[in-house]
Amino acid sequence: MAIGGGAITILGAWLSWFSLFAGLQSYRGVDVLNGRLLAAGGVLSILAGLWYSLRGGQLLRWGIGLLGFVLLAFAGWSGLQLRVIYRTLAADPLVVSRLGPGVAIVVTGALIVFTSFFLTGDGTD
Repeated sequence: MAIGGGAITILGAWLSWFSLFAGLQSYRGVDVLNGRLLAAGGVLSILAGLWYSLRGGQLLRWGIGLLGFVLLAFAGWSGLQLRVIYRTLAADPLVVSRLGPGVAIVVTGALIVFTSFFLTGDGTD
């Protein structure tokens, strides 16, 4: 699950997070530092998931869970900050702004990575 969640997080970082002027000027997540950090976290999640599938280990499972929690908290905070910017720009009638799907997809991917912490991996989940 860490591999799939990391891939979804990277996908969301590459999608549009915000657009202005009815979609004419689009901003992807990787255009800003927060999106790059979330994409890097997705890459770390994929690498940790591959390592866990090869070696296993309780410590690595805890590390993936912690990484998922950090990704989820940071993605949620980035989404809230983006919502504040959106509400500020929505007051201007000449700037037709809208939110893109990228942040929601990043949060979903981070949630999947975090959820992998609660799976034991011994087939009893």
